[in-house]
Amino acid sequence: MSDEPTVGPRRTVWIWVIFLWFLFSVGWTLLSFYLIRSGVVPVEPVQQAYFDRLTIVDYASTVLVAALNLAGALALFMLRKAALPIFLTGIVLSVGLIAWQTYSKGWAEALGGSGLVGAVIGYGLILAICTYTWRLARRGVLQ
Repeated sequence: MSDEPTVGPRRTVWIWVIFLWFLFSVGWTLLSFYLIRSGVVPVEPVQQAYFDRLTIVDYASTVLVAALNLAGALALFMLRKAALPIFLTGIVLSVGLIAWQTYSKGWAEALGGSGLVGAVIGYGLILAICTYTWRLARRGVLQ
């Protein structure tokens, strides 16, 4: 029997990057909403019309998606298997929210072409993060 402590799985550089990215991303999203709603950041009329149509349910859903993403990133940082279902729940809710807002609020029009490209890239990144998280779980890195 050894008195040396056992070393468990270690956080990879990618886990750190993902965790820090979500901290930044969630903070930036919330700050952006505040700056837009307070009038500090000017927006185009089509964007203003979109924001004017948002309800408390829309904002609460957005905060919930942000909280799920942050919780998933924290679970991944803590090397927990729960990270994957948390991330997947956030994706499903987010896709549903975007479908609803596209249909009823003019989300796609407010975003414009470059914004849509950014959204597709964002969803590609979160799917890559889910794949990475799944692989870590399969290798036994996540407990």
